[in-house]
Amino acid sequence: MSTTFTPSAWTGTRQQTAPSLNIKPNAPFYLLHSPFQWELVEMSAGHIWLPQFGQLYEIAGVNGIEETPQGPDSRVARMKLAESGQTVLDREYGYITRYETKYGGYYYTMKWDLPKQIGKKVFWNTDTAEYNKWRLSLVTMGVIDPPEIEVIHAKVNILDRKIDRKLKFQHIPEVKKEIDDLYALRKQMQAAYDSIHELESEPEPTPTKKRTKKGGTNA
Repeated sequence: MSTTFTPSAWTGTRQQTAPSLNIKPNAPFYLLHSPFQWELVEMSAGHIWLPQFGQLYEIAGVNGIEETPQGPDSRVARMKLAESGQTVLDREYGYITRYETKYGGYYYTMKWDLPKQIGKKVFWNTDTAEYNKWRLSLVTMGVIDPPEIEVIHAKVNILDRKIDRKLKFQHIPEVKKEIDDLYALRKQMQAAYDSIHELESEPEPTPTKKRTKKGGTNA
């Protein structure tokens, strides 16, 4: 017998009722984006650079998160991360969901990660297409700035070094194909950079909530 779970966005206050998931509970988190965290992704309109994320889990005593009578307080930790140049995404952007667990408490995860429980085992599937659309929307709305050209150049330089190491073996058909694929990827990297900056110049809807700025944070 299998059970499919349907998530709903969790912003820190909303209650959710769902079947119990056979997994140990964890802590809620915030998504973090560094200006250097980008990946090249193929979408319907072609290749584009999309932001990658780290997580700040709200666990008292970890990463500067304080314990209070109301529970872990990450405001100071988020402020310090913003001051260091990272973007801390407010949970009002609707990226997190939670599932009630059989162990008590909740398991928090990205809303595009969907669990399916078969017996006592939990399997996870990701709605990659919708996740990519959401990541792109953060850039087009101005929540996250597009990548700087220096960041793209650094990634291209890594690719160039990989090509250089293979050139001495280009007489081997398999290696020659790998080199051709890497050169094609190099072109896609630059084209994707141009595309995302073109999107930035298009008219955008006004976001309902601004990202965390350096020197301050949203509670």
